[in-house]
Amino acid sequence: MNISRSSFLRGLFSAFGTCACGGRIFAAPPGWTPPKNPRLVFGAVSDTHLRTSANGKGRGKYWPDKYLVAAFKYFREQNVDAVVNCGDMAHRGQVLEQVFHAAAWRKVFPENRAPDGHVVEKLFVNGNHDVEGSRYGDFVEKAFPDPAERAKHVLSTDMAGNWQRIWGEPYAPVWHKTVKGFHFFGRHFGVDEMELARLIRAKAKECGLQTGKDPLFILSHVRPHSKLNKSLRSFKKAVGFFGHWHQSATNWNNIYFWSSFPSIEIPSCEPRGCSSPGLEKGFAKGTLEGKEGLGKGHQGYVVRVYDDQIVISRREFGEDEGSLGADWIMPLGTYEPHPLSKEELKKRIGEPQFRDGARIVLTEAVTPPPPDRPERPGKPALKVDIPLADANPDTRVFAYDVVVAGAEDGAKLCKSVYAVGGNLAVGHEPNGGVTTLYIPKAQLPKGDALTVAVRPITSLGTAGRPIVCQYDRPGRQSEK
Repeated sequence: MNISRSSFLRGLFSAFGTCACGGRIFAAPPGWTPPKNPRLVFGAVSDTHLRTSANGKGRGKYWPDKYLVAAFKYFREQNVDAVVNCGDMAHRGQVLEQVFHAAAWRKVFPENRAPDGHVVEKLFVNGNHDVEGSRYGDFVEKAFPDPAERAKHVLSTDMAGNWQRIWGEPYAPVWHKTVKGFHFFGRHFGVDEMELARLIRAKAKECGLQTGKDPLFILSHVRPHSKLNKSLRSFKKAVGFFGHWHQSATNWNNIYFWSSFPSIEIPSCEPRGCSSPGLEKGFAKGTLEGKEGLGKGHQGYVVRVYDDQIVISRREFGEDEGSLGADWIMPLGTYEPHPLSKEELKKRIGEPQFRDGARIVLTEAVTPPPPDRPERPGKPALKVDIPLADANPDTRVFAYDVVVAGAEDGAKLCKSVYAVGGNLAVGHEPNGGVTTLYIPKAQLPKGDALTVAVRPITSLGTAGRPIVCQYDRPGRQSEK
């Protein structure tokens, strides 16, 4: 049974912090659904990294456009008014790769239009791979040995001309577009971010950016730096979106709040599937284990803007397409404290919980070999099988803290492990969501009787109730 209130557990989990409760809402409450009739809807992807095949002749043999097209199709189903792409469209900075990206766009939005005929605005910025990708490795150099010929195939040789030809619109290092009355400002990679600040300030009075009630959106490939944030301190309604880091949307730490406006990272939709959790330090002690069990992510957002709030739906576009968890909600006009600050998010992220009767399963085992060294023999270990903590469906578990306590000297071993399938859509976790942690016996506290406690946690560290069991070597266990 759960004994989280006992003095035993308070001592057992002394290595862990506590969390506050209450405060402003940002996580969607249980049973919540978005209101109807948003004023603006846009899709958001980043780091799609389309590339040509290994011999330079094909367009997508190895890194196809299937996930990007799946994202565009979902955006179309959601009747979006615009699509944001925060860069790294062309993996090796080649013209052909961005042409490939544009072809994927036109498959879904021919002539930049939805099926009902309304225009879907492109809100795209270049990333470092679009601008500098031909310098990464020697692929382009080998494919086009002659420098003059190579220049014809590299986007950055004539970015303005290539952008106009591929996307059918003028290229500007920084730009301003309006969609249904909402203002978007973009900065291509490599452009001084203060140029963007100057453009925003120049448009401020004309567009009512500081006096109006609506948010304005700032797009770039990399996260805005402190210099830009300080320059735009007075623009209280600014919200930034950026990419570059390939970190999973299941990690709430990917909402960054600096000295002025919040910036939200858009995860990767790369064909390889490389949206990483983006959090390597464990909550209990040391490094989070089990990264290989997260699953590959191909992710993005649908953003809906209302009079009083912004709602961000997180989505997986891989084979197991679906929701990545409860929607994120940002109230508008409520900024003291800001609802996106880490302190406020922690108060309302909620607690992941195990289902009633959930049990840890402990068995004698041997550690599996590393993926890159299959020949390496394993070591005797305690295998800990952790059931999925999904009793609170609106708060997704991100990892588990595991504490093993010895009966003889009171020594404790603290570990943390990522929840299996944490990058995949809800309900698509492999093995029924059971997360396995192998603890080498050499690391275990001394004694024949061990107490093992497991607590589910979110990416911000808010924690649910633990489950505990007694382990009597060489293999007997009993639930506490």
